[in-house]
Amino acid sequence: MSLSRASLALCEGGFLETILPIRVFATLTAPRQLSQERLFYSFRVWVLQIQCHEKLTLGWVRSIETRPQRHIHGALVAAAPLDCDFAERVWRRIVAPKYADAARVEPYLKGCCGLGYILKTLDTPYEGAEFSPNLSAFALNNPATHFRTNLAQRRQRRRIDAQLQAHKKDFAQ
Repeated sequence: MSLSRASLALCEGGFLETILPIRVFATLTAPRQLSQERLFYSFRVWVLQIQCHEKLTLGWVRSIETRPQRHIHGALVAAAPLDCDFAERVWRRIVAPKYADAARVEPYLKGCCGLGYILKTLDTPYEGAEFSPNLSAFALNNPATHFRTNLAQRRQRRRIDAQLQAHKKDFAQ
């Protein structure tokens, strides 16, 4: 039995929703067509600025779509809720200060298939879905592993674990 692409995305997204503290769903666009490299660079800068503002380590899941123009759908993972208004302002500042519709950033609602929507490009010739390298460190109830990790990766995992422990009460949302 073969799963359809939509079913596969919903299964993967549903599974990830159960183990990750997903905080934000975002649709990020630009008023003009940006190259894929420029869009990914802007996304990295966006994540880093939010991370600096929130003083939290962030993980992410993103996919790029090319129609009607190139844009990103993404989810941010963090130990505590994030400031969506700030995230919108940062994206507009990076790509288009005068383009009010450049970013739509909302608190993530579990059960609404947001990750399924982001992962809808799975199993296509153009797989645009990507995951941050530190995403596994956010997995709830996942024992830490140090197999094939370097010192920096272990240090980041300890930092994320400490943030998750400090914000445990926020997971009930």
